Amino acid sequence: RGLCATPSVARTGRLITMGICGTSEEDGEPKEETVETIMNKNRRCTDILFLLIFFAFMVGLFAAGIYGFANGDPRILIYGTDYQGDLCDSGHLDGLKTRYWVNPYEIISSIPSTTKSKRYNFRDVKSICLDACPITATEKDTVHWVCNYPDSRDGYGYSAWTTDTWRANKYDYFSLLNATLQKTSLQYKGPCYPVLLPTVNNYQSCTYFGTVSNTSEAAFTKLAQEKLGADYSSSWPEDYPLSSVVGTLSSTVSDFLSAPLAIMERYVDDFAQGWAVCLVMGFFIPVALSFMWLFILRYFTGIFAYLIVLAVNVGAILCTIFLYMKAGIIGSDAIDAAIGSDAESVVGGTYSGSYTDPSKDNEDVLKYCAIIATIFTVLFLFFSLLMLRRIAIAVAVIKVATQAIAGAPSVVFFPVVPVLASLGFGAYWVAAAVYLFSSGNIEMQKCDLVADFPPYKYCIEPSVNSTLNCHCGYKAEMDEPLQYMLLYHLFGLLWTTQFLQAMTYLVLASVFATYYFRGGTYGSDLSGWINTPVIQSMRKMSWYHSGSAALGSLMVAILQFIRIIVAYMVNKMKAMEKDNVVLKYAACCVQYCLWYLQKVIEWLNRNAYILIAIEGRSFCFSAFEAIALIFNNILTVGAVNVVGDTLLFLGKLSISLLSGFLAFLMLDRPEYTTGDNKVSSPLFIVLFVVVFAFVIAGLFMSVVEMAIDTVLLSFCKDCKLHSGKPKFAPPLLEAVLGKAGEEGKARTKARAERAADKAFKAQEAANNA
Repeated sequence: RGLCATPSVARTGRLITMGICGTSEEDGEPKEETVETIMNKNRRCTDILFLLIFFAFMVGLFAAGIYGFANGDPRILIYGTDYQGDLCDSGHLDGLKTRYWVNPYEIISSIPSTTKSKRYNFRDVKSICLDACPITATEKDTVHWVCNYPDSRDGYGYSAWTTDTWRANKYDYFSLLNATLQKTSLQYKGPCYPVLLPTVNNYQSCTYFGTVSNTSEAAFTKLAQEKLGADYSSSWPEDYPLSSVVGTLSSTVSDFLSAPLAIMERYVDDFAQGWAVCLVMGFFIPVALSFMWLFILRYFTGIFAYLIVLAVNVGAILCTIFLYMKAGIIGSDAIDAAIGSDAESVVGGTYSGSYTDPSKDNEDVLKYCAIIATIFTVLFLFFSLLMLRRIAIAVAVIKVATQAIAGAPSVVFFPVVPVLASLGFGAYWVAAAVYLFSSGNIEMQKCDLVADFPPYKYCIEPSVNSTLNCHCGYKAEMDEPLQYMLLYHLFGLLWTTQFLQAMTYLVLASVFATYYFRGGTYGSDLSGWINTPVIQSMRKMSWYHSGSAALGSLMVAILQFIRIIVAYMVNKMKAMEKDNVVLKYAACCVQYCLWYLQKVIEWLNRNAYILIAIEGRSFCFSAFEAIALIFNNILTVGAVNVVGDTLLFLGKLSISLLSGFLAFLMLDRPEYTTGDNKVSSPLFIVLFVVVFAFVIAGLFMSVVEMAIDTVLLSFCKDCKLHSGKPKFAPPLLEAVLGKAGEEGKARTKARAERAADKAFKAQEAANNA
């Protein structure tokens, strides 16, 4: 039976035809179809309800963004707050970017093992905003001090000074305090605190390092003896010297700065510092590389297709041979466990008779692996031989697809439109997310104010109730509505990006379906700059089928959102039960099933969009129609998709990885490794570039991908409409498929002749008997 040849059976006046391109059932002779009747007779506005829902959702998304811009302040993600709950580098603290924890003894007390079940953590440690980290004194009998702001709201400042004077004097007015406040300062209660340890600026926060300055410590001890007199013995807050806890201080500050939330806050700010890298390496470079890959596909499709099949088979054979070699079956390169200069004399040498190699078990494992690899290699080689003819069909389909692209050059540039839309929306979304994330209220957190424990212990006026002088620390609180708003904002990113991708698929499918059903041409009526195939398809798809795009993209976005939530829950459960093997296995299965389901939905959506572009019916009807056509032509569709998808995936992967590598090199330049524009880590920006480059490359590769899928499904639909014989197929596709059909007819005829000859011989034998 030929590729499109179909047997027919008359039943009650109806003609039933069936072949590789599906089943067609018509009254009498098939009706004469034209391009217009096929592509426009059923076209109407589809899935309008979901379009209205999408519009309403976008209104809410932009409203959330406006709320973030009105109430957020990204500086809170970097600079943090001081002991008064004020944000560093803002308002009256403008220019004071660096946060310094004034009392190292409080830091030690904030370690969970030392809090003795009291509610007290690192955020409760007193901090202040400075121009730069303070330095220890090098002059003899001199101590540097960091004092409260001169206008400190608790009244323990130095009102005779302005903030500018305080900054000019390196935050030190200890010598101007009265005797009482000097005593409390020597006891680490403020308003001034000695600088005995060196610090370094890490992420706009001062981290302790090194050792206690001997000069400063000696001067401080001398000053304490003079000022405190008989009370000197009680002046030290703790019974250990600072020099013994420098490492603990450094690790405690580092742990606070390395907490997941703190890291996330810095990564969010990295976008503000590395926006040029994101723009160049995440947009311009992927666009240029995508154009290069499209050129390669246009002129080297056949070579690539057969090279891929050859490379996979050669790779499988080489891996199998390597396993046999390491298992000791081929050659003498088997693995062994001996290490050192005398290994050769032991293994296979003088003492081999008395030596048992512990790697023998590994050799057995490798033998089994080699056998399994052999089975898979043989099966894949056999499968490749069977698919050679269909690979030729796949190459023909890809060539027709590239001809369709060449026939409408503007289609190559069409992905720039959704790319620019994605870039614009992505920039807005990131900015809105940053402002939303930083729009929480700075509030005093709860801690225990108990005698002999910080912060009570280090207050000038100790109190069990919060006062201006004695209170807990501050942090930005995200209330429940803000948390839901952030989730809403995240879902908005997923749905919008999927919607843009869906509209891209629809427009491209409409362009290539027009090319197919016009016999491999776009016709003279689609020409010029105003009425190009792309512009006409954009008008048609946007007007009629935006609702279908909203529905399809919503399905994918919901699955993506569920996957994110599940991944978050799994990580939380893993943190609680780190060694629970059952939990890890179940989590892995759930995540894999969700990923697989998402891929199935994406595949179904893409083919549904093609049928929508061809016939103009609703999303659900087109999805079922696409499934029926694909399963009736499963082998041909499979061969085309394997070859085409492999080529396109290699393109997307190479573009994204190369863009990420170039981004890493760009971030390694001095402007991003030093100074105020220093990026905390290149990881997050590089990952963003890789992902965004993959998305952009995917938009460009979708041109060829949709051309391939649309040409193939259009052919199947053509066969179904015309009793198994395509009417509108372009010449190249018709030639290849026609040749395959003739070969199929020849094989069918040969089988029939053999069967008839066998039957004749059997009948003759029966007669002779």
